[in-house]
Order: sequence, then structure tokens, then C-alpha cells
Amino acid sequence: MYSEMSLIELKQHAKVRKIKQYYIMKRAQLIQLLEMEELPQSLVIEKMTIAQLREQAKLKGLRGFWALRREALVELLFPEDVDQAATDKNEKNHSKADEHDNPKNHHAKDVRVEDVEDADHQRL
Repeated sequence: MYSEMSLIELKQHAKVRKIKQYYIMKRAQLIQLLEMEELPQSLVIEKMTIAQLREQAKLKGLRGFWALRREALVELLFPEDVDQAATDKNEKNHSKADEHDNPKNHHAKDVRVEDVEDADHQRL
């Protein structure tokens, strides 16, 4: 059903299902999420308002949650989902650009030093 829809139609369905950031997702991602009977818990949590989170805390019988910020409240209510989301984010953000090349790992013979003044005179 969803594979036959246009991207605009998919986005409209995603909006109705309250999928966060549906407007920047690729067609294949939208189809995958829309075909699920139930959205992953992490997406549901991200979309919850502070009032909804407080209502959840109240239903669970928690106390002292009124002064908490959204992030702390989410962590209190759904600690396993917060841990998994943090792990997923760290894996996603890790790339070769983040790796640091330690100069201590190189031998002095391998390091090339260029005299800037000489290089400028040679260009002229």
C-alpha cells in the first residue's frame, strides 16, 4: 500500500501518525515506519510533551517529578530507552573525522617541517 504512494502522501500519513522529523526522512524510511503496526518506543517518547510525560509519572505513582526538566523526566520514566538511544547516537556520530592522530605516534624522521619564509620567496 505505502510503496505505491508519493512522497507527499507518505509525509501526510507520517504527520497523522505523529512521527517526529518525518519531513526530512527518505521515502524508504517513511515506508518502513508507516508499515509498522506500532512505532518504536523511542519515537513515541520523543514526541511526548512535558504534560504527557508528567501524566505518565503520575500514573506510575512517582513523586517529585514536577520540578524536573523534560530530559530528566524521560530518563526517570524510560531509563532503558534513554540508554539505548544514547548508544545508538554515539555509534551514529562516530566517524574517522572524530579520530585524533596523536603526534607522539610518529617518529621525528617522518615529520616534515617547511620554512614558511623560504616557501614565500620561492613563489615570487
